[in-house]
Amino acid sequence: LMPIRVPCPGCRSSGGDASGNNLTLFDDDPSRGYCFKCRKSYSVSGEKVQRTKQDFVDLEVVKTYPVRVSRGLPVSQEVLERYGVRSSIDEQTGEVNAIYYPYHDQDKNVVGYKVRRIPKTFSVIGKVKGMFGQAQCKNNAKLLIITEGEKDTLAVFEMLNRKGKDWNVVSLPNGANEAGEIDEATRRELEWIVSHEKILLCFDMDAPGRETAKALAELIASQSTVAIMDLPRKDAAELLIHGEEELWWKALSGSKPYRPECIVEGKDISLAELRKPKQPGYELPYPQLQRMTWGLRKGEITTISAGSGIGKSLWAREIMYHMAKKHGLRVANIALETTMEDMVRYYIAMDNNVPGYKLMFNPDCIPEREYERSYREIIASGKMDFFKHWGSLDADLLMNKMYYFAKVLKVDFILLDHVSMVIAGNDSQNERKDIDKLFERETQVVTETGVGIVNIIHLKRVPGKNYNKGDEVELVDLRGSAGAEQMSFNVWALERNQQADEQSKRDVVKIRVLKNRLTGFTGLAGAAIYDHESGRLNPLETSYEGE
Repeated sequence: LMPIRVPCPGCRSSGGDASGNNLTLFDDDPSRGYCFKCRKSYSVSGEKVQRTKQDFVDLEVVKTYPVRVSRGLPVSQEVLERYGVRSSIDEQTGEVNAIYYPYHDQDKNVVGYKVRRIPKTFSVIGKVKGMFGQAQCKNNAKLLIITEGEKDTLAVFEMLNRKGKDWNVVSLPNGANEAGEIDEATRRELEWIVSHEKILLCFDMDAPGRETAKALAELIASQSTVAIMDLPRKDAAELLIHGEEELWWKALSGSKPYRPECIVEGKDISLAELRKPKQPGYELPYPQLQRMTWGLRKGEITTISAGSGIGKSLWAREIMYHMAKKHGLRVANIALETTMEDMVRYYIAMDNNVPGYKLMFNPDCIPEREYERSYREIIASGKMDFFKHWGSLDADLLMNKMYYFAKVLKVDFILLDHVSMVIAGNDSQNERKDIDKLFERETQVVTETGVGIVNIIHLKRVPGKNYNKGDEVELVDLRGSAGAEQMSFNVWALERNQQADEQSKRDVVKIRVLKNRLTGFTGLAGAAIYDHESGRLNPLETSYEGE
């Protein structure tokens, strides 16, 4: 059956398939086809393509084609006959113009051919089942070599045959792909693949080959010993063509068992590395909180929560200002309920011990010289960066911004004020699930980049609790199901009675540690008091301290 080839919609959508013949239609259903370029199946819109008598060639006819060594690949007649590879000849030039690689069913009957037309276009006759060379493999063999394509299988077996080796060698039915995905045809053969004790992956050295080898190794490493060969040329066929068989054998003998990602044997752990002290946390401006937590650390998620209007945003700014001013660290500010300009004004006001609201309405409350000094030292010095956005924000966009702050600008900490505004930009209508996903993705950011993230998150409405009157905050009170609680390294809360009879009591904020993954100390961690003259939330050592 000579295949019908039509334009591939996937390739065309990305500007490819100029020749309009990437998609090979299936024999039994011409309304569908497979693209060997983008490695995907597609349905063909419109009426089914009708085949003519000229389109059909019986499989038995292909079996009568000669076994002939193709130009450029030094594979013996013996090897070609072993694998049943056939060739068609150009009547005018007498040269091979197409190579037919047979595929078999479980009874080892030829059910289809993959056709490679010289120089390198592919099509299918009949059905491609299993792996190329599988019918020639011995039962109960201990070793299996898998290559990326049929040509490499022939090359590998040729090199084995020259040394009297008769090992099982097969190739992937659909080659490798840039995404490193294992196609369904290969997955159907996994049980047979892992029946071998040792598996060698001899794939191409380009990106698709390496990614696919890694993905396949991850699938089978738990059931068989698997190794990935590192070749000095693009593939095994290139080594054979250049007469470098010994380099292939060297690569084979040098291949080491593949170890799945994140698996580390104890003997490979360096004692010297273990004895290196972890980077200490940066000292906090609140003494009792510092003693209980050992400071604010990079590479961790710290979550701050409190009732509405208690002062969590002010407190977070106090901590970020302290990181920049005292420790010289670089801080990124993602404030979704405060304009970028007001965030800058808050920090300048803080640096001059002036309430932020006063500075906003009266810039002259700070002498011009001091205003310029604070701007120069805190804002323009590279210690503070900002995200100019107000309102809800798509979570994917937020992650991109966080990665940019961490990887490109090399910030030490990112302040997100606040989580609920990010979730408000989603369309899922499932706030708890969205919060969990956000914290999960933040965990990836801190793990990959080492940046520290400080989140501000709201509390649930809990019957019987009134946070505005200073009721105790518990870990289960955080918004979301469990993401913020489980994925945060540290959770700190503020408690304040906004309705106290005396102003002095309304200004006192209790600090409570709800989670402390490093030291485990939780409970009350001192207090802070709001100073109306300076607009600062200053530490207050009182009887509120934790044990």
